[in-house]
Amino acid sequence: MEFTIERAFRKTISLRVKDWHVVVKAPYFTSKRYLREFVEKHRDWITRQLEKSEAAQLSPREVEILKKEAKSYIPLRTEELARIHGKAYHGLRITSAKTRWGSCSSKKNLNFSYRLMRCPKEVIDYVIIHELAHLKHMNHSRSFWLEVGQMMPDYVQQRKWLKKNGNCY
Repeated sequence: MEFTIERAFRKTISLRVKDWHVVVKAPYFTSKRYLREFVEKHRDWITRQLEKSEAAQLSPREVEILKKEAKSYIPLRTEELARIHGKAYHGLRITSAKTRWGSCSSKKNLNFSYRLMRCPKEVIDYVIIHELAHLKHMNHSRSFWLEVGQMMPDYVQQRKWLKKNGNCY
């Protein structure tokens, strides 16, 4: 089994499976032989992680295509929705986040996962609007949800779709 070694000042060895790759973080003076044995000992765990990971569903080429689509679509759509609803944000980034679709910082920077491109356009709009609402309410209070509802009256449907289908993306 192939793997990449990342050496660091540390006391323990860790394994990570990311985008079709096995990464071993190890102390500087750990032998390669010992690391090969360590990886072999954990082969079953690594196999399970590869099967569970998104990498098992998307090839690196597909990820590249989705990122490219996200970089061309999401900023333009966010700009359009922000203009329509009178919202101003500072910056926008497309990320590889796996556990959140979008985020909004206190500095008014918006972040969106490229994985949104696997969702219907209405759901992408919902995530954008959700983050735009955070520009006014940095919480999930009643006022926040009223703001979302004013910008997208059918947001509940999109939110339900994400809850039902979001874990497979």
